[in-house]
Formats: sequence, C-alpha cells, structure tokens
Amino acid sequence: MDNQHLWHSVINSLERKFSKTNLITWFRDVDIKQQKDNQVTIAVPNIFVKEWLHNKFEKDLLKTFQNFSPDIQNIKYVISKSSGHLDLRRSKNNKTQTLIDDISQPQIEFYQNRISGLNPKYTFQNFIVGQFNQLAHACALSILKKAGSINPLFIYSGVGLGKTHILEAIGNETINERKKKKVKYIPCPNFTSQIINAIRNQGIEKVVDMYSNFDVLIVDDIEFLAGKERTQEVFFRVFNNVKENDKQIILSSDRPPHSIENIEERLRSRFEGGMIVDISFPDYEERLAILEEKIEERGGILPQEILEFIAKNIKKNIRELEGALTKALIIFEQERSFEKVKNALENIILEPRKKLSADKIIQTVCDFYNISQREILSKTRKKEVVLPRQTIMYLLREEINLSLPSIGVKIGNKDHTTVGYACEKIEDKIKKDGEFIKDIEVLKERIYST
Repeated sequence: MDNQHLWHSVINSLERKFSKTNLITWFRDVDIKQQKDNQVTIAVPNIFVKEWLHNKFEKDLLKTFQNFSPDIQNIKYVISKSSGHLDLRRSKNNKTQTLIDDISQPQIEFYQNRISGLNPKYTFQNFIVGQFNQLAHACALSILKKAGSINPLFIYSGVGLGKTHILEAIGNETINERKKKKVKYIPCPNFTSQIINAIRNQGIEKVVDMYSNFDVLIVDDIEFLAGKERTQEVFFRVFNNVKENDKQIILSSDRPPHSIENIEERLRSRFEGGMIVDISFPDYEERLAILEEKIEERGGILPQEILEFIAKNIKKNIRELEGALTKALIIFEQERSFEKVKNALENIILEPRKKLSADKIIQTVCDFYNISQREILSKTRKKEVVLPRQTIMYLLREEINLSLPSIGVKIGNKDHTTVGYACEKIEDKIKKDGEFIKDIEVLKERIYST
C-alpha cells in the first residue's frame, strides 16, 4: 500500500478513537514520508507535534498502522515544513487516489461550521432508522416540528451508535428550515474548557449570556460534567435560561442521568424532567441496511457476501461497521478476493478479546463511576464504592476468567468468599435491573473498544 493510501486509511480508522478536535489539532499537518525496513517515517510540522504524537498517540497509531500493514514495527518522526496532505489532492489519472477520495471524503469529515459547531455531513437523509433508534428519531422529528415540545431531550447509548449523528442532524435540519434560528452544538469537554478560560478572564457572565441566547443548544457527552462543580453551576444557569425562554435544549450521554456519578441533584432532576431515550444495538438486518446505505453514499462496490460478513461479525458499534467497510473497500479494490477481505478484517473482529487485561477492566470501571482505584482497593463500605468494586470483580470473573482468589488479590487482598458473594450480587442485579444491564453493556463496550 502506498504512503498516501495508507495514511488516509489510518486517518479514517483513527476517527473511531479520537475526537474531531484531536484529529484536526494533531493530524492535520502530518503525513507519511516513507516506509522502509519495517518502519514508517512520519513527517510532522514541528517539535511540539512530534512530542505530542510520540507521547500521547503512538500506541494507537502503531496499532492502526499494523491493521493495514502488519510489517510495520515502529514509527519514526521527522520535522518537515512540507508535511500535511489532508486536503487529499485529486489526481485524475491515479485510480487508487480516486478510490481513496471517493471512500474517505475527509474534507467533509473534518469540516465543522465555525459558528454552530455542526458538521454538515450529519443529516436525516443518511441516518438509518430501525427499532434500535426509532424512539430517538421520533423525538428528533417532534422537536423539528415544534422546538420546545420535548425539553430537554436526553439521548444516551454506548459509543458509536449514532448519538452524535442524530444530535447534529437536528441542528443541521433546524438551520436548513429556519435560517434565522441560532443553533449551537458543543461537546461537553469543550464547554468545560470555555468555563476554565472564562474563570481566568473573569468572563463567566459572557459565557452564560452567549449560551442562553441560542434557540437550540445541543451538548454532547454531558457525562463529562461529573465532578466539575463550577462547570455544573454555570451549566445549571444556562439550562434554566434556555428552558425558561422556551428554547430547545438537547443532551447526550453514554449513560442515563441516574447513572452519572458526582453530579448535582438539581441538575440531574432537570435532565430527568424531559424525555430520556436510549439507542440500543442494531440487529443484523439493520446493520446490513446501514452498510448498504454507507456504500451507496460512497459510490463503492462490494459483493453482498462481504457486507453480510461484516454485518454478522460487528454487532455493537456503527462506527466500527463503517471502519470495516472502508477497509473492505480498499482491500477488495486491490485484491478482488473475499478471502483477502475476510483475513484483513479478522484483526478488527478478533482483536478485542486478545488485548483485554485486568488493569484495563479496573480502570474502565473506575472511569465509568468516576471513582479512584485507591477507593476501590480500600476497605470502605460506602455505597458509591461497593457497586463499582463488585462490578469489577464480576467483570474480571466473566470476561477474563480470573480465579476468585486471584480477583481477591487484585482488589485489595479481599477473601475469595467476598469475591464470590460480589459476583452473585451483580448477577442477581443484572437479572432484575434493566438499567444496570445497560451499564454493564456500556462497560463491556468500552473495555473492548479502547
């Protein structure tokens, strides 16, 4: 695979792992300089980007390179003023380049409206509706018909199931139909960053006024408010202003409001005061429909058996479906072989269970419940610690089959009977508590997807 071809394949895959902001910030001016002796040399614009990629992204970057070119064993960085080719210069005589342009379309992927924060690629026209997201779609249409009819709309699901798509589609459609409406889409971490800057500049009131004046305010990943007292305080004021002025507020999260730890009760009750809907996992037919829609969008051609193979094997993440489709298109264009495509996709399909570790499970659960490992390993019996601790024990047992004594040692030298009791408690809770089942599904998805 040539350099340009490989780099665009890597960027497309990284989109499933990193935020758009990260990709734009750190990969816009980066390119492959050469591949030689199991090493890929990356040209970067300056020392700052070089150190950042090396320190923060190298592990993911190397793994992604190896998905497309297994011989690559290490990455070398060189500073080059001529680096940067994400504009994908089109060559009419280069068939492979045309293929990349057609299937990856990064110039659209990276585009965000500076004022609204919306990416125009997210529309209702390319949003597949099925049982798994039917209610969320119906609520979105209701809001388009009459803003404020459902306020707030709170959508939650695991990663890669279309939350951002439907949120931004509402924003884009609102702007298209009502030009004068002011719409703002912002991921919660970005909102937090603005609050931090506002505190430094004594500009909190300006931030409150600015966000209170939007007709439709869309905040993605609202779970990132957890533990951030000042941001919660500001957001509480914004929320009240927007709602009291009969304007629309739409939120998304990876979990329902009651499962977001370390958030003020007054804020949680407001989230629960509107409509809460979840997006579940698409079934086989819906996954196939999504793949067929995506391939039509890209104007690509793949045998039906390849689409069916992807739909059967990637079940819980639409972004992974798209990533597999991209890879299949590239491999099939080159090799014209179902077996070659199948072999290339095995890394994606089989990878999760190969890399799972006890430490990863522990850290993922701690992050989910916003709790420290120190508390998990302590002897405290506080309710907010006991459930995450028992959940960790259950997942260590179920997902990597650790013995009860081994789990006990991992979780602060607990007795094996304590571990057995914890596993039984969680199994019992899973049978009785529908919301908790969803929490477990989200946790498993995070464990296997990062």
